[in-house]
Amino acid sequence: MYGRVARPGPGGARHMRGVIICIGDELISGRVEEQNSRFAMSRLSPLGFAITSAIWVGDDMQAIAGALDQALARAEFVVVSGGLGSTEDDITAKAAARHFGLEIAESRRMIENLRECFEAVDRQVPPGVERMAQLPEGAKVLDKSCAGFMLTTPAGQPVYFLPGVPAENHHLLERHVLPDLMRQFAPQEVMVSQKFTVFGLGESEIAQRLDGLTAGYPEVSVGYYPVFPAEEVLLSTRTSQPHQAEVLLNELYSEAAHRLGGKVVAQGEQSLAGAVAQRMIAEELTLALAESCTGGLIGHLITGVAGASDFLDRGLVVYSNRAKMELLGVEARVLERFGAVSPETAAQMAAGARLESGVDLGLAVTGIAGPTGGTPDKPVGTVYFGLAAEGGVKTVHRRFMGSRGQVKMQSAWTALDLLRRYLEDHAFLHRP
Repeated sequence: MYGRVARPGPGGARHMRGVIICIGDELISGRVEEQNSRFAMSRLSPLGFAITSAIWVGDDMQAIAGALDQALARAEFVVVSGGLGSTEDDITAKAAARHFGLEIAESRRMIENLRECFEAVDRQVPPGVERMAQLPEGAKVLDKSCAGFMLTTPAGQPVYFLPGVPAENHHLLERHVLPDLMRQFAPQEVMVSQKFTVFGLGESEIAQRLDGLTAGYPEVSVGYYPVFPAEEVLLSTRTSQPHQAEVLLNELYSEAAHRLGGKVVAQGEQSLAGAVAQRMIAEELTLALAESCTGGLIGHLITGVAGASDFLDRGLVVYSNRAKMELLGVEARVLERFGAVSPETAAQMAAGARLESGVDLGLAVTGIAGPTGGTPDKPVGTVYFGLAAEGGVKTVHRRFMGSRGQVKMQSAWTALDLLRRYLEDHAFLHRP
């Protein structure tokens, strides 16, 4: 029933192998987006644990048993996610008991945990929830959890059973699973990485520009990950000397940024909006937005960053020509002669946003997101941007491909990138 694997020696092991099992009909049907396996891998890998595979199965006894057999045959530990709720299709605990040849018994510890969980939000334990306390006999309940337990195989492999709700799953992984694995296995090597975000270049061109970057460093790998509308690049290495590895990766990052010629828009976990916000706050600048085709998306991205109120004064969604004229002072003759989607209108929108609000910078966007509204001269995806500062107004034209949502997102990122490049090109830090 159990797969036996080599156990680590007293000094630990370099690449402790793990498998993740995700359970739920809602996952394999595509009704719900699975989030837990990616989170687990992102937290386990840097600590030196190698996830060899992630297995998705439905709420089926035989399928769960097969997944456990497969996982235990190839890994030192297993993390199981999902199927621990109070409904009839939550059968993970029963499946685990059957697989490990254990009886199902009521866990007093879990009963206490459930009572404390509901009392914390001033609620009585609803009828039927007690079935969540029916666990395999001998299961170790994870401290303070409303659902979560651990079993250990005869070969000494820990198997962690976590709830499928992402917030609860991630909390228990951080609070219990990671510390427990580190106590048991203490890998000698950890993963050290340097991530950065590139906007305005495709994956193939990025790879071409970075060709040979790691020559002479076979231990360093380069990964490319599309995260629309940008690309993430990850430099990583496993090492027992993390400080030296960080120095090396920082040097490689600097060379990569040089080769990519200003297309690196953020580093680490920071977003493009976060990078812009950091610079705006540091330079004590203020901003007003005038959005047409993006419909407030730029403002949404900016206000997703803590501290946005320190520099963002206002954001106007000026979808109609009347709104552009009344709120921003765009001239009727400009709209009549050049149209709402034009560099002239974008320039007046940006200038109007800046002057009407009395801020340092005005950022504007106007375009045709589609799928209709295009013309031979201005096809769908045509977008104009304006950035107004004390020294004048800069306009930019782009043509984007994709769905309406994709055009809007590319437009919002391009507007933020225009602002980012302006901030990098104009040093305000030493102004009087």
